[in-house]
Formats: sequence, structure tokens, C-alpha cells
Amino acid sequence: MAAHLEFLLRQLPYLLFGYPGQRPGGLVLSILLAVLGVGLGLFVAIGLGSASQSRFRSVRWLTRLYIEIFRGLPLILLLLINYQVVGGGRFGIELSPWWAALISLTLFSSAYQAEIVRSGLQAVPRQLEDSARVIGSTPWQVYSQVKLRYAFRVMMPAFAGQAISLFKDTSVVVVIGVSDLMTVARSALGSDLTNSSYWVSLYIFVGVLYFVVAFGIAQIAERWERRLPSKDLVHSLANY
Repeated sequence: MAAHLEFLLRQLPYLLFGYPGQRPGGLVLSILLAVLGVGLGLFVAIGLGSASQSRFRSVRWLTRLYIEIFRGLPLILLLLINYQVVGGGRFGIELSPWWAALISLTLFSSAYQAEIVRSGLQAVPRQLEDSARVIGSTPWQVYSQVKLRYAFRVMMPAFAGQAISLFKDTSVVVVIGVSDLMTVARSALGSDLTNSSYWVSLYIFVGVLYFVVAFGIAQIAERWERRLPSKDLVHSLANY
């Protein structure tokens, strides 16, 4: 037991921050990829979710096509396509493993988040929109100050679940050699047969690290959900 603990403590800095010369890495890189993937994906998803309600059939069809393609592809396949096909220099584009991972996570996340945005916007009461229009609000004000703000409270639990799922999915980037937490864990064991006895304890510890971050995301999302306004949006818009 003492030997296992000593091994884990020796590997802890690398698991958290990556190896020297490959930083950020480890858990920090996994969190960074998840945050950027969710954040950039959300910007894309808001546009897609809004476009899915367009009165133009062609816009709705293109939006649905984007969502179904990137939601239907396994993340590991999307990573390999972006890294080896798109970013492999065949089309004059070269992507590092880090950029291929970020682009793949963003595309993958945006497709799922777009469906969350679409359902959230559909959940906004019609009376709330009509009240905002009565006080002379522009269509953009109705959308941004009332409809989107109300929808975000409805969507928050789903967004939290998607963020946690994407954070765990960052472990897949090991296939293209990004020095995330799982990559560092595999490297820590290496090819040294004397480390084989630490296999179980190391991956249990990695699982604990994933759990701690996922639990933290859930708690942060719960606090944000309580703080997001769900009432008096029209009143606040009138004051604005």
C-alpha cells in the first residue's frame, strides 16, 4: 500500500499539469479542452438553435444536417478525421493534435448543445414574448433580453450534463497523442513491467480526479441556475 501511495504521489504533478515540455497537460489540459469545447460550441449552438426555428425551410434543413452529422459521428472517428484527413496536409491544412482535438470537441459539443438551445427556446411562454413586444421592444431585444435569458434557466441542467459528458470525453483524445490526463496516466505506466502492479491504483486515482471535476461542474451549474432570473424579465427590459 505504501509503495502504491508513493508511486501516485510521485506521478501527481504530471497527472495534474503534464510532463515538462508538454505543459499544459494532464488534468489541466483536459479541463482546458472541455471549457473551450463547451464555450465555443455554445456560441455555435446558439446560432444553430435559433436557425432551427427559421421560417426558411432551407435554413432549417442545413441546420438539421449539421446537427445530425456531428451528433451521429463517434467522437473518436471525428478526431481521426480532423487530425489525419483534414489536418494531415492533404488539403493544404496542417493541424497539431491539440488543435484537432479542440476543433473536434467543439463540433461534437455544438451539435448536442444546439438541440438543447432549440428545446429551451421552444419552452419560452408565448405570453412572455407578447408582453415584451407590447412595451415596444425590438425583435432583437425580445430575443436577447427575454427569450434567451428565460431559456438559459431552462437549459442549465442539460448544459451541465453536456459539459460533464464532454469533460469525460476528453479522455478519447489519447488516440491522437494529446497529453491529457489519460495520456499522462498511460505514459506513467510506460513499458516498465515493474509498474504493472500500479495499474489498478493509478486508474482508480484518475477516476477520482475525473469525479472531482465533474462534481464541481454540477455544483457550479446548480448555483448558476438558482441565480438566473426566471421572472420579471419584461419588467427589467422596460427599465432597460
